[in-house]
Amino acid sequence: MARAWDVPGLTGRARFRDAAGRVIITRWREMMSYRDGTLLGEDIEELHAMRVSSRRLRAAMDAFEGAFPRGSFRRYLRQVKEITDTLGDARDLDVAIDRLTRLVPEMAPDERPGIEGLIDRYRDERAAEAPVIADLFARLDAADFGARLERYVERHTGVSARRLAPRPPEG
Repeated sequence: MARAWDVPGLTGRARFRDAAGRVIITRWREMMSYRDGTLLGEDIEELHAMRVSSRRLRAAMDAFEGAFPRGSFRRYLRQVKEITDTLGDARDLDVAIDRLTRLVPEMAPDERPGIEGLIDRYRDERAAEAPVIADLFARLDAADFGARLERYVERHTGVSARRLAPRPPEG
């Protein structure tokens, strides 16, 4: 599983709004660090790491919802939920393909065609998910969602993504 990024400057004495800003910005940047690999689609672990990170971001947003105006915050939360759901559809197919592919060598020859046919169907369905994911990120880009989210968080918590500068764990 993808290792969670440390949240810069987060201490046990942090004010709720400050902690909200630090955690949400860090989790957003963590999730987006897997974007290129997810879009490339060559390593299923990139998508997996992005989905895990998106779930962390959703959990953080749910936990810190009280730090933000309810109506406007809900729009951002809905968008993050859409990201998680879209990635989840593709991830479920990746897992099924991987597990079934590992089973084939252990199966009797007369059982293989059915499972191989199912794997082929799942691969076709997974291939159809790639443009859905690409379209999602194209829409996020067109709406400048990431920059808008970071400005929104800064406006309501005082935490600047630029000054926070979250980074992936070393090693």
